[in-house]
Amino acid sequence: MRDRASAIRSILDRHGRGAVYIASTGYVSRAVHELAGTDYCAFYMQGSMGLAPAIGLGLALRTDRDVVVINGDASLLMCLGTTHTLRDHAPPTLFHYVLDNGCHESVGGQPAAHLESGYPGVTEILKISRDGKPPRVAVGPVENTREVRAFVTEVPERSSAR
Repeated sequence: MRDRASAIRSILDRHGRGAVYIASTGYVSRAVHELAGTDYCAFYMQGSMGLAPAIGLGLALRTDRDVVVINGDASLLMCLGTTHTLRDHAPPTLFHYVLDNGCHESVGGQPAAHLESGYPGVTEILKISRDGKPPRVAVGPVENTREVRAFVTEVPERSSAR
């Protein structure tokens, strides 16, 4: 088990600055924002719990860039059926990581159901510790959307982790 920051840092290092990141709602978005800053293109989910993989799939089907979803365990469980859609329809440029700390941390730390060791459409599940509250995301949704749209329309440099 590692801390959330080192798990996210390993994902950012694995895929680099040429990828587009979709950060799930709550503390996952906060932690990705804290580590990625403006050096990486990230779309921060500011509410739609469980939908980051579906948003990642839609984006991956429309860009040649690697699309990396960083999801939480409880968020994955909210829309578990999405895993089969990813299995059946995701291009090889979509990567889906799940940070598993065993709880709904952003809304009070209530226990979440335990995850299996793997799911279709999930690249890797990383067991993490509960690390406290990262600072809030300092970019608004409209500005964030514009930044991501501009980034994905540029010609990507291939930095795929295959």
